Amino acid sequence: PNADQGWGGLMAEVDYTSENRQRLMAFFRSGSKAPEDVGRLGVEVEHFVVGDDGSAVSYEGSAGHKGVRDVLEHLASWYAQRSHNSNGDLLGLLGEEGSVTLEPAAQLELSAAPYDSVSHVARAYGNFRQRVDAFLAADGAHIEAWGYHPTCRAQDLTLIPKRRYDFMDSYFQSIGSHGDRMMRGSASTQVSVDFTDEADAVRKMRVAGALAPVLAAIADNTPVYEGEPNHVPIRRLTLWREVDGLRCGTIPHLFEEGFGFATYAEWLLETPPIFVTRPSADNPQGPRLRPFFALSAAQAYADAPLAGGDVEHLASMFWPDVRLKRFVEIRPADCMPTDQILGYTALIKGLFYSEESLAAIEEELGVDADAARTHGAWDLSAADVSGAIAQISAHGFAGLVYGKDLASWERTLFDLARRALPDFEKDYLAPLESFATNKPWWTVS
Repeated sequence: PNADQGWGGLMAEVDYTSENRQRLMAFFRSGSKAPEDVGRLGVEVEHFVVGDDGSAVSYEGSAGHKGVRDVLEHLASWYAQRSHNSNGDLLGLLGEEGSVTLEPAAQLELSAAPYDSVSHVARAYGNFRQRVDAFLAADGAHIEAWGYHPTCRAQDLTLIPKRRYDFMDSYFQSIGSHGDRMMRGSASTQVSVDFTDEADAVRKMRVAGALAPVLAAIADNTPVYEGEPNHVPIRRLTLWREVDGLRCGTIPHLFEEGFGFATYAEWLLETPPIFVTRPSADNPQGPRLRPFFALSAAQAYADAPLAGGDVEHLASMFWPDVRLKRFVEIRPADCMPTDQILGYTALIKGLFYSEESLAAIEEELGVDADAARTHGAWDLSAADVSGAIAQISAHGFAGLVYGKDLASWERTLFDLARRALPDFEKDYLAPLESFATNKPWWTVS
């Protein structure tokens, strides 16, 4: 098979797999921070842009109405650095307060620059919304903050002109998954946290991986799915797990003895990368973007050492509940209204930047204290996480999550966060707590 068939090229004579594994591990280690520098919050929020008549606003727009590309042009006054595709289409912006980029079906994403307080996140997000909301209102459109598109089916939404998404779309179709719905129809809130070293990163990844069902339930904001009323809790989280079993869900071996940067790197290397972003070493003038649907990343990149951009690209082509880069990215939450976004940011801060909170969660999970602080095995598995998701989907607040009902877990997490946060940030939790316990579209018991 060859690249034109979507299967990638053949392996080179010199195999750089071992060196590439080391480069991935070095990338993860480079995220380690001194203890006094840990505490920043990176917040990413994806939004749908919808016309006041309920129609989806596409990248290019429609007759008489602006598109999301025009939104980016408007925002360039505040986020001055631009990125374009090879045809010159504007696809992203970068400024002091963060970056503005587009998801596959023109979902508008703000990635707020890492901040050390929720109030700074609030200011950056508020500035973004003020700029966008006024511009859209003048054209008869607005932002919709939901976990799934509130008016359209996924296949009715068009992809933006970005080759990355063309490759992903083809790959997901080739494996018969729900990738089209994930790409076009979903929107999330993601919060990233710092780590001091490998052990700290692993600890936070394990806690986040175990809590993924609970965090998804707290932030569940999907009353509509594929244009129809949705009554199934945590629908977007279950959708992600229907996308690609090789790269979504619980990280393989996450709770096992010795899990660490090497294990994560090996997972990335043994899985198809979908596509690579450089020419092959034996044809440097050849195409830069090349699909690799069947060969592993180790094979796809075996012809040359991974450069910095290769590492970042490869890490971005995996979408587990919690993702490792140079930070720990916690991914289960839906897009939500502003007050709930800030409450969720505060919740993550109170849980993941507090030794007392982490230790209490581990105790609730039945984790041995030594294993909690090292690479020791946890008495938990990916099957347990899947079981918790199934329980919440079927029974809502009464669903059993590791032996305790969801409602009790939610109370525990909010209590822990409230005790850990400084007084000036505790109030952010109240709107989210009310939102978390009031899901009128859940018709389960």
